[in-house]
Amino acid sequence: MSIRDENNPGSYGTGVSQETFLVAPVSHFWASRLVAIDSTWNPKSWSIQLFERELNEPLARVRGLFVGNLLVGYLIAHVVFDEAHIVSLGLAPEWRGKGGGRFLLKDFLRCTRLEGINSITLEVRVSNIAARALYEGCGFMAAGLRRNYYSDNGEDGITMRYEVEPRRWRDRSAPAPELCNVQHAESLANTSPATVAPHVQNAR
Repeated sequence: MSIRDENNPGSYGTGVSQETFLVAPVSHFWASRLVAIDSTWNPKSWSIQLFERELNEPLARVRGLFVGNLLVGYLIAHVVFDEAHIVSLGLAPEWRGKGGGRFLLKDFLRCTRLEGINSITLEVRVSNIAARALYEGCGFMAAGLRRNYYSDNGEDGITMRYEVEPRRWRDRSAPAPELCNVQHAESLANTSPATVAPHVQNAR
């Protein structure tokens, strides 16, 4: 599977204080909202059944970007042993260009270090200049080219790789381990969208 990005030059900019953003694992109550966000940018948008499968998958990490009680973005990754692959990353249209994509990605990078993951990979469209700039700015490097990778238009995909630095000391800015692993986020497993705010991690 490949990462799915907003093909919008302003999608990953800045403009909103990071104090606005909250990050937490996503519960099943948000499945419909995930579908709604995904359908605004994904040429082959995911069904609610596919999102539900990801939320049930022990190897999946589904992270949500919240503003108050509203889910405005998500990141989905698969973790196998000491490697992670980012499957999808998307933001609601009204929250693109405000730094949310970078904040969500940085949060995941901190989580991977806490989990002992050594490397992270993803695929991105050759034409998605904004997403490529985001990943490069966060430390990802091009590792290969996959010809005709995207089935909707036959576009090539660039494989990018991030090497996780070993955790040598406690990173006080990193989220608690239980918030990084969706399997351990029991407080959110049965949390509705209306009451999620007290459980999410403040963006610092």
